[in-house]
Amino acid sequence: MPELSEVKIMSDFINHIVAHEPFFDKIEKSPESKVKTELDVFDGGIFTMQAESRGKELKITLEMVGGELEKPELKSLALTMGMSGNWIYVDKNSENLSSILKHAHLRFISTRGNYLVLHDIRRFAKWKWQEHWNKGRGPCPLTEYDEFRLHVISNWQKNKSFKLPIYELLMNQRYFNGVGNYIRSEVLYRMQINPFTCANELDAETIGHLISTIHMCFRDSYALGGGKYTNWFNPNGTNEKDFSEWLKCYGNHKMSKIKDPNGRTFWYDPIWDR
Repeated sequence: MPELSEVKIMSDFINHIVAHEPFFDKIEKSPESKVKTELDVFDGGIFTMQAESRGKELKITLEMVGGELEKPELKSLALTMGMSGNWIYVDKNSENLSSILKHAHLRFISTRGNYLVLHDIRRFAKWKWQEHWNKGRGPCPLTEYDEFRLHVISNWQKNKSFKLPIYELLMNQRYFNGVGNYIRSEVLYRMQINPFTCANELDAETIGHLISTIHMCFRDSYALGGGKYTNWFNPNGTNEKDFSEWLKCYGNHKMSKIKDPNGRTFWYDPIWDR
């Protein structure tokens, strides 16, 4: 599943494409898509696009071209990428067009006839018209660090959600928006604390260290181009060797692993085996 770093890379990619081919006049979804959101939002106009991310959330804001300057007509589409969602740009004359469109469940078509698409083999990605970020998700640990830090610290001893082992708590998007499987393993491995410790039993110094380590791991991951897994790849290209060398715990055969309560595989240092 794409985590914070990968979703931010998708946002960067969309903005890069739009900067070079900024006008789009049609939105489609594939016949296989089950998403009910109506996509005919502008009455025969064309529009520009601007993408932004917050944790695992992606938002694309469309602005109609030719509307009133004083009151621009804007619509924001909020998206989650599911297990395998990714963005691909494909030329209308590409020999790969048909194969890409097979799994392209949301399609923006440019005035030149080219495609910017949400490609999702497993079809778990979702989208809906929504102006604001999801209230059920916390601040972004990478781009909203101060808000993220305050949100975690102010809830640590007050909220019952923190009465969980720290390895489980890190997957709670209300507080750790963007954290997924590989980041939680890397954070806890680098901190060298017992991942099975109840979160609200950690002292203030450890809490501060945890918050800083999450931020730094996301910063490193984003700078390295994110991960490349079975159903996700960096649309800008990436140096897989550098990212693989950065991973110290996740997927390492020398590490221990268990299934968490949600069925996700958690990798950890074997010194904590019970």
